[in-house]
Amino acid sequence: MKNFILAFIFFLGWFVFGTWIYSCHIKGLCVDTAADKTSSPVTADTLSDAEKKLIFSPQLLKDIAITAGTDSVLFFGKALNLEKRVFDFLNDNQDQELYITGLHNHGEKNSLGEARAKRAKVRFTTYGINPDRISVTSARKDFKFDNNNRYRGGIRMEYRELTEDRNASIEEGISNKILYSNFGSEKFQPDNTLQAYARELKRYLDKYPDKNILVTGHTDNVGTDEANNWVGLQRAKSVMDYLVSAGIPESQIEALSEGSHQPLESNSTIEGRRKNRRIEIKVN
Repeated sequence: MKNFILAFIFFLGWFVFGTWIYSCHIKGLCVDTAADKTSSPVTADTLSDAEKKLIFSPQLLKDIAITAGTDSVLFFGKALNLEKRVFDFLNDNQDQELYITGLHNHGEKNSLGEARAKRAKVRFTTYGINPDRISVTSARKDFKFDNNNRYRGGIRMEYRELTEDRNASIEEGISNKILYSNFGSEKFQPDNTLQAYARELKRYLDKYPDKNILVTGHTDNVGTDEANNWVGLQRAKSVMDYLVSAGIPESQIEALSEGSHQPLESNSTIEGRRKNRRIEIKVN
């Protein structure tokens, strides 16, 4: 009888344990509030100030890989939308900059680490982040590439508070800005570059409220002088209107056009004409 009771207890315990395994781990019917809370996807828009500092976690940086012998940098997984996070953070934190470190191992040239950091920087500036707010450097580390000649975690990133020298350099760029985006046609669409610049310019004018802004439209030489002067002025006014919508007083902005009269490059090439279609902004 005693053996029967022990056997029954053992069977009952095994039955309960088996039911738990089946329900929770196979069917996924159990609810773990703590686990759900920590595994929920979080975007930069919902992060607290303290959490924003953790954007560049080791787990995220593992999704940025470098390739042996090249400056190639591959973003995948959690790092795929990293540009938007950085863009939003730097817009909301004008006293910060992005600091990128490219790694190289002992068998590679020192310059390769910096080249990788610069390649990563291009990804962020292409998105519309001010290149003046991104610093790059390199570091040597003892690591080995995998069978695909890649190393995950070969790019390190962090935010740093701007020093006085770095801030002065950025302010110089703000006061003398050239914009190229969407000026190939009369229709104007503000992009990330202009959106970020408007935030930086507003902060700059808050610091120097007596300064004024001159927005000048430039074109290539295709078309008549009269038409180009008109197009250049429309582009300049479009930028002016956007800056006003961003909170900059209209009384501090003047828009004018130089048409095709001040080319930066030769108009004999497609690339030259593209560079001549621009907006110049000067703050003085």
